[in-house]
Amino acid sequence: MKKLLIAAALAAASSAFAGDFYTGIGLPGLQFGYAQPVSESLVLRADVSTLGHHSRSRTEDNLNYDAKIKADRLGLFADWYFAGNWRAVGGLTFTNARADLRGSGNGATITIGNTTYTAGPNEGFDVAVKFPRTMPYLGIGYGRGPKAEKGWSLAFDLGVAIGKPKVSGSVRGTLLSSQVSQADIDRELAEIRDDADSIKGIPQLSLAVNYRF
Repeated sequence: MKKLLIAAALAAASSAFAGDFYTGIGLPGLQFGYAQPVSESLVLRADVSTLGHHSRSRTEDNLNYDAKIKADRLGLFADWYFAGNWRAVGGLTFTNARADLRGSGNGATITIGNTTYTAGPNEGFDVAVKFPRTMPYLGIGYGRGPKAEKGWSLAFDLGVAIGKPKVSGSVRGTLLSSQVSQADIDRELAEIRDDADSIKGIPQLSLAVNYRF
C-alpha cells in the first residue's frame, strides 16, 4: 500500500510539473534545451547554444587582421516566476567564446606599439581574445509558468553572462621576432585591451519555441 501511495504521489507531481523541450535563436546563437519545473514558481533548465564559426577582416596600423570568431555555450539556469509569466533568471554558463586575430604585414612595413618594422612575407602579429570558461548569468525572461498546459508556447530571454575577455598576443616570423621589442608588443596589446575592457560579458537576447509534453 505504501508503494502505491508513493507511486501515485510521483505520478501526480509529474503531471503537475511536466517538462519542456525548447529551441531558440538570437544571441548567443542557436540553442537547444530542457526545462523541468520543481515547484509552482521555480524551474531548473539547461541548454546548449552555438554562434557557429565566423570570419571577419579589418586593417589597423598597416596590419591586415583576419579574425576567426566562435562562441559555444552550456548553460545551467534557475527561473523564478515572480509575477505571472515573468521570471528572474540566474545561473552559470560554461563557455568556449574567443576571437583569434591573425595580423599579416604581407611583406610591407607594419607598426607595432610605437615602432614601424619591416615584415617579411607571411609575418605579422597574432592576437587572441578569450572569455572566461565559467561565467555567472543574470537575466529576466517571459514564458508560461510551471503549471501551464501541454503543447506549444513562446519564451523570451534577456540577460548577460558576466565576464571580461583576456587578451594575449605575439609576433610571428623570423624577421619580426628578431626585431620587435617586448615593450612594443605590450603597447600594441594595451591598445587592444582598451577596446576589450568595454566588454563586460556576453549578452543574451533570444526567442524560444517550447513544447511541453
